[in-house]
Amino acid sequence: MKHPLIPGVDVRTVRLHPIHHAFAKKWRESAIVKADSGDVAASVCLQSSIIELATEGRLIHDWLGVMDEYLSVGGSPIAYSLTFANRLYHFDGQYLQSTIAAIHTRWWIECAANGYSTVDHHRFANLVLRKLDPASGLIFDRDVSETTLRHRMKTELTLSMALSAEILRAAAALPPPLSDTLAASIADPKKCPPTQYMSTEYFRLSALTTLGFPQLFPAGIQGAIDACGTDLAVGYCDFPMTSKVDAYMGTAKRTARDRPIHSPLTAHHVTALVPQVADDLARKKILDCLRDYAIHLRANPEDVPAFQMRDIPAQFGDGMTPIEAVCASHLIGQC
Repeated sequence: MKHPLIPGVDVRTVRLHPIHHAFAKKWRESAIVKADSGDVAASVCLQSSIIELATEGRLIHDWLGVMDEYLSVGGSPIAYSLTFANRLYHFDGQYLQSTIAAIHTRWWIECAANGYSTVDHHRFANLVLRKLDPASGLIFDRDVSETTLRHRMKTELTLSMALSAEILRAAAALPPPLSDTLAASIADPKKCPPTQYMSTEYFRLSALTTLGFPQLFPAGIQGAIDACGTDLAVGYCDFPMTSKVDAYMGTAKRTARDRPIHSPLTAHHVTALVPQVADDLARKKILDCLRDYAIHLRANPEDVPAFQMRDIPAQFGDGMTPIEAVCASHLIGQC
């Protein structure tokens, strides 16, 4: 079973490295304790489900029951439970968010738990189609955030489109007028301009491929990939430090001392983007870098760093996560 976050990986058959296996099992056990007391988010259910599929080949815990009790309002999947939201600073009633990611997570876990053919794909298709913005031709969480299209994170836009397209395809709800509009919109440089973010561009390619228009993917990805490997001994960062500019001032404000980090997940996104590199020598250089990164992870399976902002000693989020652990193990298995 595959998830669009992790291209090229069937999470039921990936063999976890012993260190990643131990980490994932411990992470899941902690998640279950919190979830059973109502402290849970859709992302926790997703990562826990991925762990179970990777370690057991099937779902073990009743994640659908957890989602029914704590992550559903009025029949719509939501991103956060009330208990989880209460730990977030000044989040208040904002936790009642039926996001595209939450909708896709519920759909994906239902497919994993009950079988693809038993899921009411049309119900989920209707949920994401409610988020279609007629003005832009894009599907995104405009009901959750009023941020203008220009200032929305481009990764949000392309990921939302990739997740939505997968659900719509499952429901056979992509007639030519709709698929044409969605593909043209996600490829439109005015609505969603090309970036140097590997995640953004991979999700764009994923959406276009699902919609049947991979040929609309923007040219020039080689330069972005090369930039994401700059100043790194191994692997790729999701974005080059030079792309971190203030949205309003266009300057590298407060980012001069940030440092790039390599990521197993980003390596998978780069792998999916490699076929879009036209030059044979450039493509070989990227594949060689990915192979060297896999060899590095085999020797250093715990080397999954977290971001650190400027000179602040605290890590900005986790380095090792269940998804990064699965990606690292898959890369190790390829070398």
